[in-house]
Amino acid sequence: METSASNAAAPGRMDVLPDLFIVPELAPPRVTVRFTPPPGCSSCTWEIADGDGRTVAGGTERILEGAPAEFGVDMPGCRPWTVETPHLYALRMRLAGVGGETAVAETFGMRTIAAVGREVHVNGRPFLVRGTIRGREAHEHPNLADLPEEEFFAKSFRAAKAYGFNLVRFHSRVPSEGCFAAADRLGMFIHVEYRTYFGLYQKERELLDDTDQLIDLDGWREMILRLRNHPSLMVYCIGNEIRHPGTNPAVERIADITHRLDPTRLFIDTCAHGEFDRTYVDIDVQHMGYFYPFGRHADMFENTQNWLIFGSCTGLAMTDPAGDAEADAPYRLSRSIQPDRPVLAHEICHYAGLRDLDALDAKFRDSGAPRPWWIDELRKLLDAKGLSGDYARMLAASKRFQMVNWKLGIEAARRSAILAGFHFLQLADTDRYENSNGILDCFDDPVGVDPDEFLRFNGETVLLADLPRRTFFEGEWLTVPILLSHYSCRIAGQATLAFRLSGSGVAVSGQLGGIDLDHRGRREIGRLHLKLPETPSPRALTLTVSLAADAGPIVANSWRLWLYPNRPAEVAFPPCKAVLDGINLALRYPQLAQAGPADAPGPESLLIANRFSEAVLEHLAAGGDVLMLYRAAETRSRRFPAEPETLYLPATWDRFKGVIWDRGTNLGAFIRDSAALAGFPHDGFLDLQFHGLVDDCDKIVLDDFPCPVTPIIQGVDKASRDRFDVHTFGLRELQPEWTMRKFAYLFEVRVGGGRMLVSGMNFTGLNTGCPEACAMFESLLAYVAGDGFQPAARIPVEALRDYLRAKAAAPRIRERMMTQYWQLDDAPLESARYWKEAEAWIRR
Repeated sequence: METSASNAAAPGRMDVLPDLFIVPELAPPRVTVRFTPPPGCSSCTWEIADGDGRTVAGGTERILEGAPAEFGVDMPGCRPWTVETPHLYALRMRLAGVGGETAVAETFGMRTIAAVGREVHVNGRPFLVRGTIRGREAHEHPNLADLPEEEFFAKSFRAAKAYGFNLVRFHSRVPSEGCFAAADRLGMFIHVEYRTYFGLYQKERELLDDTDQLIDLDGWREMILRLRNHPSLMVYCIGNEIRHPGTNPAVERIADITHRLDPTRLFIDTCAHGEFDRTYVDIDVQHMGYFYPFGRHADMFENTQNWLIFGSCTGLAMTDPAGDAEADAPYRLSRSIQPDRPVLAHEICHYAGLRDLDALDAKFRDSGAPRPWWIDELRKLLDAKGLSGDYARMLAASKRFQMVNWKLGIEAARRSAILAGFHFLQLADTDRYENSNGILDCFDDPVGVDPDEFLRFNGETVLLADLPRRTFFEGEWLTVPILLSHYSCRIAGQATLAFRLSGSGVAVSGQLGGIDLDHRGRREIGRLHLKLPETPSPRALTLTVSLAADAGPIVANSWRLWLYPNRPAEVAFPPCKAVLDGINLALRYPQLAQAGPADAPGPESLLIANRFSEAVLEHLAAGGDVLMLYRAAETRSRRFPAEPETLYLPATWDRFKGVIWDRGTNLGAFIRDSAALAGFPHDGFLDLQFHGLVDDCDKIVLDDFPCPVTPIIQGVDKASRDRFDVHTFGLRELQPEWTMRKFAYLFEVRVGGGRMLVSGMNFTGLNTGCPEACAMFESLLAYVAGDGFQPAARIPVEALRDYLRAKAAAPRIRERMMTQYWQLDDAPLESARYWKEAEAWIRR
């Protein structure tokens, strides 16, 4: 809601009454006005006007020379300021004195903010902070459309609200008056950070973290006095990722100044890096880490182990020194932390995607704004890699994967019993860098993300299902805790909880009445125990959970699940032999032992292998078929040292998680029509049914493969270079060796007289009964044994042998420092030891 009251203070308010403070209360509704009168002032005549200009209160106060002025105003029936209904009032004062009369005006809102236990309360109700980030150059963009200042911010705030966000954290920046004017009017909370970001990688900040010169105290005081009447202001913060603030006495002095000048807002010293036992902050921002909230890290927001990194300001040991993470020890005993104040998750969901280069280029040309250098460079890189024709599908795949990741991340944060909200990184793209992280482009226009779909998991009230896995065998019992994250003031009363599992001939549903919606906050409201049906063929299903009242639906959310038959004895193997390191097919398929000859297979047989060897090439030369489940030990040699392959197919160690900032290589994948996947349901893009197959797999690099190959499943690489290359190795611009590679998870090729289907996916799950690994293997096996296996690409055996040998003899392309950390996936944050080892690994 927009109100008509002017949001701008009268000119000169800071000159006349620099310490004017309008303090609203709601229980009972009342406003207290405080200020230091100018010299010679004898009286103050005032009025409070509603947004429509109607006077709701007024009076005259006598001013005592040299004494602070204060008066109170009862506001019965007032309209509170909320992010949904940002109602504004205006205080107008006329100060009479020796020099005549001076007019002063200020707008305000009837709104309270407090930290209550582990919750943030706004107007006495629990409030879930759903913040997004802008401000620092990596997360900001200029006013490219040349809008009026207030409208520049207003456009962004309207978009943020459309996607469910209610706060903007200005990273390392205090925004302008125009920003606050728009936020007050439209209903958007603001988190400010006074301390400037110190250049690339903030090397300068380390010189200040241990000193008393963290910030300019006079400037900090002036900021508070200037901003504290804006109803949109929620959080004062010194800066981002300040090292060990709890042991720096300067920080506690800043906290004391802040609480004395404005006890009505929340104060925090630093976003992330703060010790857990600081006592002077009102809220905390933690969970700085780069895990992926699914699979083995599904609980990343449910524990406080990553806080151990930042230590204790009172000297508490965080781990048993003998088990310190920096040491090679056989154990680690660590402290569990129970937070006693609201905690927000730090910079979550920073998952990169590709840009719509044509649309963005047209916008820059139409606006007249300077075009970023990387638009043309990315086009050159796509042409050089032969990917220009695939780019539309690559773009769609990256946007789809972003949405999968965003939904996982925000739902995981909202399920957490620890968190009172999060900071999402980020709403809009920057024009500075080639990677896309936003829901909006750098003109603050949407880039195809459906707001209604986003609100299903980022609205005021959201249903959540705790599903740490999404693939299942027939007949399994599934237990799903159902949680309600409920912060809407408009939804109350009783509702009926309903579920439906549907798809591919499956329809199971049920409901449960009497769900109380008068209680706000996060809580579990039910558990669904469900026996999955028998199925002769794989099925893609949808689990939908909803709340409905007599008047109709209230909220709903849904999740894709995949169901597979579990009938290994019925799998028909052609004559074949399996030569697989680390995979024992007989554990699941004992019939394989009788399926073919014990010695090397003949031309009519199928060879199943996961490494290239002369035997594999000879089998292809003889006209045999190969199912290559490629898994080279050296792909993981950053963690497990291994001898290099003698016949090497280039690959990178992949994870099922998005590129975070510029860490990683996975921007999703798109899938071409192929009978190879007849037994593996998909909708053309990488989704969670691939998790066990992609995480810890060998993603194959086809940049210079010796014949043209069209992947069946084509992975999408990032466009951005690793930022730490810039200052550690002196590299500049885009790096073709490490960006925009032609990746394949699955491809096929004729080799000599034989045929080969090559997958770099992770099939070690065959040993443990991973549903997606079993289903994919059985689908690929059926394909290579059938008549439809007719690869179009061709390569002579000698050409393939020469290529594999040449690649084995050449230096390996080692992933850069940030991506190694993404691959290792073993720590929430890089340690000093990690950085040393990562650099040494590249230089070796």
